[in-house]
Amino acid sequence: MIIGYISDPHVRAGLVLAGHPEEDVVLDPVLADEALTCGYPRIVVGTGAAGRSPTGSRADLGVPWRVLTRATLARWEEERRGLRLPMGRIEWLGHRLRDLLEREAGETSWADRALGDLGRAAGAPLPSQLRGFARRVMEFPSYYDDLHPLAAASGFTRGALKARFRRRGLPSPSMYLRWFRLIAVAYALSDRKVTVAEVANRLGYTSDGNLCRAMLSLTRMTTSEVRTLPGWNRLLISFAWTHLGSAELEAWREMGDLFVTRAA
Repeated sequence: MIIGYISDPHVRAGLVLAGHPEEDVVLDPVLADEALTCGYPRIVVGTGAAGRSPTGSRADLGVPWRVLTRATLARWEEERRGLRLPMGRIEWLGHRLRDLLEREAGETSWADRALGDLGRAAGAPLPSQLRGFARRVMEFPSYYDDLHPLAAASGFTRGALKARFRRRGLPSPSMYLRWFRLIAVAYALSDRKVTVAEVANRLGYTSDGNLCRAMLSLTRMTTSEVRTLPGWNRLLISFAWTHLGSAELEAWREMGDLFVTRAA
């Protein structure tokens, strides 16, 4: 997930273009504040007054924060105009911002590692459609707490989204959503200094009791168990063996670009 505190429409469009096709680019200021506090962004990019320094945010926990100054944007525009072959402004900004993201944020996050582990447990690489669904939920579980935002991100109504899964013989998208939210819970709980109540509050559960019940009901594991590395591995293997078989993965591949190249 990328967070953008950006007012310039060209730079906003360039940032969406620069993002990974499977990840959200959050540009709404209110939603961006929530994502910074409750989610797992890999970088925050701002411009001008919109690129203000964070206050009460997660920046102190190591989220890279890059403010694009007017001088930087002016230099990029001068470089674009000096190109031998013409390139549109948004395309050029996407190119330069992609370089910035690769240099300062990298491509690998805890969500990438979790998806890699799931693919190994499933015995096959996960389809990009499934990765796009999973990444959004795991990186911003307090926002993707039900199907409404996922349906909006995919361009479908909630009913149409459910029907699309049903026609392909897949369980309800709500089931996948619950699993990926709980994988985010397990990651948050891997920090032994964090309490279950703190994780519940941050990730959008109504209480620590509600979180514990959700974990036990779906995974048959307790929050204490998933704090450990064996518990983490067991959680991923259980999910993969139950819901990520070859038939399910093939059905996900037939989803088209439903959960890729979208922005929040």
